[in-house]
Amino acid sequence: MTERTAAGAGAGDVSIRVAALCLGQNGRLSDRLVCGPAVRGALLLDLALSARVEQTEDSILVDPTPTGFAPADRLLAAIGIEPERSLDGWLDERRIGLRDVADGAVRAGRWSQGRGALGLGRRYVDGDVARTLADLARDPDGEPAGWTPEDAGVTAIAAVAGLRDRELGYAESLAPAVLAATGSAAWLCTAIVDHLRVLTARYAAEAAGLGPF
Repeated sequence: MTERTAAGAGAGDVSIRVAALCLGQNGRLSDRLVCGPAVRGALLLDLALSARVEQTEDSILVDPTPTGFAPADRLLAAIGIEPERSLDGWLDERRIGLRDVADGAVRAGRWSQGRGALGLGRRYVDGDVARTLADLARDPDGEPAGWTPEDAGVTAIAAVAGLRDRELGYAESLAPAVLAATGSAAWLCTAIVDHLRVLTARYAAEAAGLGPF
């Protein structure tokens, strides 16, 4: 990746919405392995939709200007330090994960945070339950009429990572039109979806022998 400078929109919407799909009714973050790469993919989409990461004919251009959303900015800074690293490498980068996005959502005023029983552990409260319910209800195999690129990105990641099925975590089919609806970020969303499909298949195979993942 090479560096560029340009103004872009703020980041955080896709990653916070994907993180909300990893939040249980008790306010605890899911321990499913897929949630980490799912939110990292969402952070990358936030960067792309904020014009911080763009594809040209022969390279990937990176604008290092901070977005104002701390987890996205950490990832953006890391990409600037290691521009030779592959997309798959960033999706598997465990130093930035679900907890970081949750804490970023709290700092951004999108979620609130408390403590569990006896003051132990963190508990989060989604500040926009209506939007989360809409994200759960959106059909990933349907026609994305009227969707924003953010809607499409959330739906694509949620479908292939099995985040809409909160009980069993089954991955779902995804219409090509949903990927196309992410607009200028479609190239990146396609790569993220491909990576998540490989991971979910592997986790499912491991779970068949070791129990829930």
